[in-house]
Amino acid sequence: MKLDRRRLIGAAMAFGAAGLASNVASAAPRRRSVASARSDFPWADRETYLNCALEHPLEKHSSAAIQEYIGYLTNGPDEGRAKYENRELQENVRGMFARLIGAKPTEIAFVPSTQIAENLVVDGLRIHESGGNVVTNDLHYGGSLFNYRSRKARGLDVRIVKHKDYTIDLADVEKAIDGKTKLVSLALVSNVNGYLHDIEAISDLAHRHGAYVFIDVIQAAGAVPIDVRKMGVDLLACSAYKWLMGGRFGYLYVAEELHGGALQPVQFGGSGSGAKDARQYQVSTPNHVGFVCQNEALAYILELGVENIRTHVRPVIEKLQREMPAIGYPSITPRGNQSPIATFLVPDVEKARQRLKKAGVIVTLRNGKPGQMRVSPSVFNNLADVDRLIEALT
Repeated sequence: MKLDRRRLIGAAMAFGAAGLASNVASAAPRRRSVASARSDFPWADRETYLNCALEHPLEKHSSAAIQEYIGYLTNGPDEGRAKYENRELQENVRGMFARLIGAKPTEIAFVPSTQIAENLVVDGLRIHESGGNVVTNDLHYGGSLFNYRSRKARGLDVRIVKHKDYTIDLADVEKAIDGKTKLVSLALVSNVNGYLHDIEAISDLAHRHGAYVFIDVIQAAGAVPIDVRKMGVDLLACSAYKWLMGGRFGYLYVAEELHGGALQPVQFGGSGSGAKDARQYQVSTPNHVGFVCQNEALAYILELGVENIRTHVRPVIEKLQREMPAIGYPSITPRGNQSPIATFLVPDVEKARQRLKKAGVIVTLRNGKPGQMRVSPSVFNNLADVDRLIEALT
């Protein structure tokens, strides 16, 4: 891995991405601001929805576009359907997602899901065949850990770093990495408790040992600023139905210098056939309904600005972190953590479930001894939503 080359080309590539993406974004009229965002999510008027880490409600423009598309599919005419099933719309989406993470559109492939993308990465790097190893940690997504443990049972060298008080100690990561480490894989924001990794430090450590870095950003993209150049990330993936506000498909970012070399395609056919850029990792026809939704949702997110979205959510998270422990729900999310997720221990999950259901408050509850409650607000939430949660639990 040529780190000097990465640094030299990073600025030029980022400049090119910004130029391409700005042309895409400028085509979308300005519509909303963070201050008025609650009115764009009708669900917020029906229930106190604090569960965006599970699935984000649709913004009303996305919903309207999907309904129009379904109407054309149901009733015609063919030119109406073609309005949504075309290369221009797909490339618009590709460009906006690239802008969101600081990449070039040619570094973005469409995939069915985050998990499929992660499998494409592990298989495409040929880690097992090379005798290399994978380093991950136990705050990664459960499906990913199942993937790596299954591969370990088949002979792959997998090192799973254990958390300490629900954070990851960089020294423990360093101990797990050696000269044979081919991939360091983690969730940028953990679905367990919202822990935001120090990805720049981890990337530097991985690259010093010649390893590549993959991050799952399904709990981050759209809610936490991402810059793949600054972070030193080689590979990235996410699905769209959480903080990207809808669309049942996903994205795979592959740094340009890996195309067709370090990362080999392992599936073939369909929309990526013959491509030399990241599209070579695409297979079959992506989800058109997902494109329709993401064309609206990404324009909305970019218009509001991810940093503005995070700034709006911070007081909500901080209030949760102050008030939930005070009523008997200790936090397992570090104070000051800059993600939109906070998780708390729950002494009686069934009692909490019944109270929240009665109050119309939606969160994720996990059984266990003790149980857990994950609260994940977004741009449409406010401090009054926290008050309703607290009132329901007391």
